[in-house]
Amino acid sequence: MNATTLILLPGLDGTGELFRPFIAAAPYGVATIPVAYPTHLGSYEEIEPEARDKLADNSVILAESFSGPLGVRLARDPRVRALILCNSFVSPPRWSRLRHLAIGPLFARRPPASLLRWLLVGNAAPPGLVEKVQEAIQRVPASVVARRLGQALSCDERSALSTLAKPVFYLRGLNDALVPSRSWREISSLRPEARIAEILGPHLLLQVEPEACWEAILAMLTKPGAD
Repeated sequence: MNATTLILLPGLDGTGELFRPFIAAAPYGVATIPVAYPTHLGSYEEIEPEARDKLADNSVILAESFSGPLGVRLARDPRVRALILCNSFVSPPRWSRLRHLAIGPLFARRPPASLLRWLLVGNAAPPGLVEKVQEAIQRVPASVVARRLGQALSCDERSALSTLAKPVFYLRGLNDALVPSRSWREISSLRPEARIAEILGPHLLLQVEPEACWEAILAMLTKPGAD
């Protein structure tokens, strides 16, 4: 594989802090640039120029969860050669009317560990990871978390994905309790040539199974047609 830089677009918290285990497991010769979204920005339109500034020549975008729609937009940039979506989506992963419940007060309290284990990290995750997720979420104002959730529940980048002239890959956690498998099925219907790697793990797959994710990513990027 040619020298590659992975641009890491984070999940709903947007801090980029949760990429640390994944970055630490990066193989030799692969650079990583984690993107941190300003904590006062809630919409994809506001975040896009901030993330675009991080793009590099011959880069690959790895967009996690919330950032999938943004990753599709950024992947059109000529500096980007491929797009990887991790437990992500290009249209609302859940019933779109849930966006009306995306209000700040619901996110004002520290999320309980039991909820995070169920939705994000799995029951086997170490307490330290659960605490890091709690801290990352609390670094962002509740009103901004709510706005970002509303964006995820009203996005539609299906047309942009179908016309994207770049390879598309998907990492799917088989135990993902947040983004359903139909999100991948929709992506594969739009891009039948897209490749998927299924890994036993939860929604925060890059954090819980970093080595397995890297193995899958390297396999994807070194196969014919990945350039």
